[in-house]
Amino acid sequence: MIAEASSSADAFEGTSIAAFYFFLFPNTMLNFYPWGLSINVVVPLAVDRTRVVYRALVSDPAKRRRGAGGDLDRVEHEDEEIVEQVQRGIRSRLYDRGRYSPLREAGVHHFHRLLTRSIG
Repeated sequence: MIAEASSSADAFEGTSIAAFYFFLFPNTMLNFYPWGLSINVVVPLAVDRTRVVYRALVSDPAKRRRGAGGDLDRVEHEDEEIVEQVQRGIRSRLYDRGRYSPLREAGVHHFHRLLTRSIG
């Protein structure tokens, strides 16, 4: 996936691209920003628990707090909170749709189908 920059100062030089996002099946995300690389590795801990390991490799510190990925620490914490809230909702007595939210978890369902296919 590619993210467009809101200004040329926040893009890769000579482009309007703010970030490149790559997913390496089954558990690694590479997020390239003008300032460097953010790596996210999802580590399974149990059937209902995971940990995400975040690493940032900064090649241009002057661009670190600008544009896409500029406030990465805050965004990663917000993402974790959202995932935890969704999981609490799915485990509640009022949720009756099964394992996946039909409107919100098409990506998760797709990933699980890929995983199932890869392990046969």
